[in-house]
Amino acid sequence: MHLPPPDDSIIARRAEIVAGLRAILPDHVFTDDVSLGVYDCDALTAIRQKPLAAVLPGDADEIAQVLRFCRDHGVNIVPRGAGTSLSGGSTPLADGILLVTARLNRILDIDYEN
Repeated sequence: MHLPPPDDSIIARRAEIVAGLRAILPDHVFTDDVSLGVYDCDALTAIRQKPLAAVLPGDADEIAQVLRFCRDHGVNIVPRGAGTSLSGGSTPLADGILLVTARLNRILDIDYEN
């Protein structure tokens, strides 16, 4: 399996993209090599790729803001759950952000009828 080639125009705007994401999530945008090494693959370790950045939103509003920002700036997004690779896998893209859902760890409501 081969990953798609990265879009160099997105990678060239990395500093601008990261600054925009940090405006939304000041303490939950990771870009350093050590932090990104944690997210370069899930349990499917045969394919590794560091993302442009990893973001960890804490609620639905933060997710919406990140998605809106990425849409407006043409940035690819790969969602990531627990990283077990048991339900689909989440291989990061070099020209995309990894949207990590680890901070979404509370049940706010249960709709019994549905």
